[in-house]
Amino acid sequence: MKKMNKVILTVSLLGALSVSTMSEARNQIHGMTDPELTKKAIEAQMQKPENVRVVNFDNMLLKENLGDIVVEKKNSPAKSRNIDLRTVVASAVNNNRAIRLSELSLEDAKATVRKTAAAKNPSFGYSWKRVDHKAQTVPTVVGYRFNETEKTIEPVVQFINTGTHAYTQSLSLNWPVWTGGAVEGAIDAARYAEDIAHINIYQTEADIKLEAVKAYYQYLEMNNLAAIADEAVKNLGGHMKNVQQQYNAGIVAKLDVLSSNVSLSNAKKSSISANNARNLAEANLNNVMRIPMDTKLIPLDTTFPEPGFDITMEEAITIGQKYRWELIKADYNVRIAKEQIKIAKAGYLPTVAIGGGYGWDTAGFDGFDKDKWSVYGAVNWSIWDGGATDAKIKGAKTGLKTAEEMLLQAREKVELEIRQDYLSVLAAKEQIRAAEASVEQAEEAYKIATIRYRSGVGINLDVLDAQLALNRAKTNYVTALYDYNIGLATLEHAMGLPAVAYTEITKK
Repeated sequence: MKKMNKVILTVSLLGALSVSTMSEARNQIHGMTDPELTKKAIEAQMQKPENVRVVNFDNMLLKENLGDIVVEKKNSPAKSRNIDLRTVVASAVNNNRAIRLSELSLEDAKATVRKTAAAKNPSFGYSWKRVDHKAQTVPTVVGYRFNETEKTIEPVVQFINTGTHAYTQSLSLNWPVWTGGAVEGAIDAARYAEDIAHINIYQTEADIKLEAVKAYYQYLEMNNLAAIADEAVKNLGGHMKNVQQQYNAGIVAKLDVLSSNVSLSNAKKSSISANNARNLAEANLNNVMRIPMDTKLIPLDTTFPEPGFDITMEEAITIGQKYRWELIKADYNVRIAKEQIKIAKAGYLPTVAIGGGYGWDTAGFDGFDKDKWSVYGAVNWSIWDGGATDAKIKGAKTGLKTAEEMLLQAREKVELEIRQDYLSVLAAKEQIRAAEASVEQAEEAYKIATIRYRSGVGINLDVLDAQLALNRAKTNYVTALYDYNIGLATLEHAMGLPAVAYTEITKK
C-alpha cells in the first residue's frame, strides 16, 4: 500500500509540474505575441514607401566584391575525403604557411653568412669623375680699330666664357689581410645563426605535426562519442517501446513510461550535443589540414590504435637532451656568445690591409703607364680607445653567461616536461585497462537489467541506471584511448621527435 501511495504521489507531482510548466510557457508566449502589436507591425510593413530599397544579398557590397564566388560555393556539393593519421599530418605540413616563413628566414640567414664572409675577400673598384668649373665671362682684346673722330687707335674687346672641366679615373684594389679575428668571429656567428634557422624549420614542422595529431584524434574521439550517444538513443528507444507495450497491457505503472521518456529525451539531447561536437572537430581538422571547411571526412580508422609503450623515463630524457630543438638552439646561442667575445677582443689587435691602384686624368682610356701605378700596405692599431673595447668585452662576457644560464634553464624545463608527459602516458595506459573492464561489466549489467525487466522481475530504474553506466563506461574508454595516443604524441614532441610514428618509444 505504501508503495502504491508513493507511486501515486510521484505521478501527481510530475503532473503538477507539467501543468505548471505548460501554464508558465503559455503565459510567456502570450506576453511575447500580442495580436494587436503583430497586426500593427504588418500594416507598417505594407505601408513602406516605394523608394525604400529592399536589402538582399544581391544588393550587398560583399556580392559586388566577390562576384559569383559565393553563389558557386553555395551551389557546389561538399566533397568527401578519406583520411588517416599520416595523410592528415602530410596535408597540414604541406599547406602550412608557418613552414614557408621559416624557410624564408633560413634563406635570409644564408644571405647574412655570405654578406659577412664577403668582408674577408678583396674588393676591386673603378671610379670615373668629371668636374666642371664655374663659367666666368671676362673681357678679352681680340684686335684694334682706328677711331676717325678721335684720330686714335682703340682696342676691340669681346666677352669670352672661361668655363672649364676636368676628368679623373681610377682603379683600386683593397684586401683586408688581418682584422684581429673580428671578421672570422662574425662569420662563425652567422653560420651558427644559420644552423638555428634550420632548427626553427624542424621545430615548426614538429609543432604542426603535433597540432595535426591532436586534431585528428580529437575528431576520432568525437566521432566515437557521437556513436555512443546514438547507440544510447537506439537502446532507450527500444526500451521505451517495451515499456509502453507493458503499460498498455496494464503490467507496469505510468511512472515507468514517464521516467523512460525522460531518459530518452535526455539521451536525444546528449546525442545532438555529441554530433555537434563531432562536426566542430571535423571543421577544426579541415582547418588544420588547410582544406575546405565543408569537406566531409571519412576516417579509415574508426577506432583508436593502441601502440605498445616500451621505453624508460631515463631513456626518454636522454633522447630529449639530444634532439630537443630548444636545447640545440640554446647551445648554438652559447657558441654565438663566445664568438662575440672574440669580436670584442679584436679591438685590442691591429688590422692589416694591402692594396693598389691606377689613376689617369683623361676622359678616355689612354693605356697603362707604369709610373701611375700605386701599391700600399696599411697597418692600423688603436692603442687606446677610451675604454670602449673593455666595455664591449665585458658586455660580451655577460652575454655568454646569460646564454649558458638559458641553456641550463632549458635543460631543466625539458626534463620536467618529459617527466610529466611520461607519467601522463603511464596513467592513460592504466586507465585504458580499467575502462575496458568497466565496459565489459556495464554491458553485462545492462543485458541482465533488460532481461529482468522484460521478465517482470526487475524494475525500470535498473534498466535506466544500467544504460547510463554503460554510456559512462564507453565514454571513459574512448577518452582513455584518446589520452593515451595524445600522450604518446606529446611525449615524442617533448623528446624532439616527429609526432607521427612512435619509432623511438613504441614496439610495432
